[in-house]
Amino acid sequence: MKAPDLLTTATIVLVTLALLSLVELAAPMVERAPTHPGRRATNLRLTVLTVLFNWAIMSAAAVGALALSDLTPGPMTRVGLPYAAQIVIGFVIVDFSFGYLAHRAMHWSPVLWRAHRIHHSDPFVDATTTLRNHPLEGLWRSVCLLAPVWALGIPGETVVLHRLLTVFNGSLEHANVRLWPPLDRALSLVWVTPNMHKVHHSREQVETDSNYGNILSIYDRMLHTFTPTDAAFAVVYGLDEVDPVCATSLRTLLAMPFRATQSSDRESPVTSSASGRALPDAPGGPA
Repeated sequence: MKAPDLLTTATIVLVTLALLSLVELAAPMVERAPTHPGRRATNLRLTVLTVLFNWAIMSAAAVGALALSDLTPGPMTRVGLPYAAQIVIGFVIVDFSFGYLAHRAMHWSPVLWRAHRIHHSDPFVDATTTLRNHPLEGLWRSVCLLAPVWALGIPGETVVLHRLLTVFNGSLEHANVRLWPPLDRALSLVWVTPNMHKVHHSREQVETDSNYGNILSIYDRMLHTFTPTDAAFAVVYGLDEVDPVCATSLRTLLAMPFRATQSSDRESPVTSSASGRALPDAPGGPA
């Protein structure tokens, strides 16, 4: 990936955020609550860092992928899968690994949660929340994206398609936009919708630990981590453990994973259960 690719990526991200910000003004899901000044500016600074960091990682990964492809074709090619099937199957695998699996791990692991809570600490959720990520989260997600791509020889077109849809749908699902509830419920059978993801940003851990999907919602339904989208209208955003003032400070957010506080690590599923807090069903558990 060269410098023009970075410019193209940045343009797509900024145009998408700008358009959805206009839709938020025209058809807001909820009235914007007063928050500490500087929230949006901090989110946009983190967006710039995320775009630059991800571009650097993907550039390095592209070099490695080319080197591997020169040595031997990937397993998907060797078994004779048609190219179109490789793209479709590869997309489902990548979305599970990058979107669901990596995301769920960040909620179950206290170490990974330290980085991911920067995203959840936003006291309000709108389009600018989309790439409010710590670089450490970007590194973890990149590993979960590239591992199956390299191991299975998933076509590069799949990665490009997935990243584009991640930008568009990620921005939409965070945007403070109103979607007709019956339509949202119908779409959420397969696709991650705005209301479905808003539930994930709840302060209630039982709701936060659900609806992990990135693009496809089928994994949450199959693995019993789906919470109905109607709950989105009662969600209170942010984290009890993070002061709203700190949540708008770029310096504090970047340092947050390295600063241990009494409440910096969330309860694990085992300790939460012991304390009487309800949890999403484990894979294979009752629906």
